[in-house]
Amino acid sequence: MSRRIPGVSGPHADATLVTGGAPAAAAEVAVVLVHGRGGTAEGLVRLADEFYRSGATLLAPGAVRSTWVPAPHDASLSANEPALTSAVDCVASAVEVARGAGVPPERVVLVGISQGGAVAAEFLRRRPRRYGGAFVVSAALPGEDLDSREVGSPGSEADGPLDGTPVALDSSEADPHVPPERVRATARAFERAGAAVECRIDPGDGHGLSDATMDRIGERIEGLLGGD
Repeated sequence: MSRRIPGVSGPHADATLVTGGAPAAAAEVAVVLVHGRGGTAEGLVRLADEFYRSGATLLAPGAVRSTWVPAPHDASLSANEPALTSAVDCVASAVEVARGAGVPPERVVLVGISQGGAVAAEFLRRRPRRYGGAFVVSAALPGEDLDSREVGSPGSEADGPLDGTPVALDSSEADPHVPPERVRATARAFERAGAAVECRIDPGDGHGLSDATMDRIGERIEGLLGGD
């Protein structure tokens, strides 16, 4: 099922939210899925079958024309505005949909892949607080100098620190799009903000969700359903 995402302006004002899994009103955990460039919300919801657990609702915002931002993730932030802010607002709206259905942010797991991972990372940077978990896959924070990008910096509409949020950054040594050092710099930024960071950079040139990452997502959902 899909519907227009409420409360979003800018380039993604007409974006839609695709839902799956348990009805939000009956769910104990929400998983917000952010697809990559060229992907779709529908496709990611289908892929989520690989790590889905009963009792979780799936909320997947879909970028207009399947692209969240126009420039590469390592371009200047200005090169990706206003699309980046509009994309972050789509993620925030999905989190608010979960909250409105009775699932608080502490029980929301964010999963962002490739360009969607950069958007999810920027969402965490701008709106830090305790979340149920986050998986930034084959991605890093957007911007040029990541070591100067502080989570919750002035003007970012921050709600507070990440406060122990489990954040997993999964990538590969020869990822064709995201150098490992950008992933490590993103990990350092989240560690400075108090997240419980696990940075995993595997051998090879894989890009996207691996079986190991999907297993870990499933385990995190299961843990929240079990009361972690």
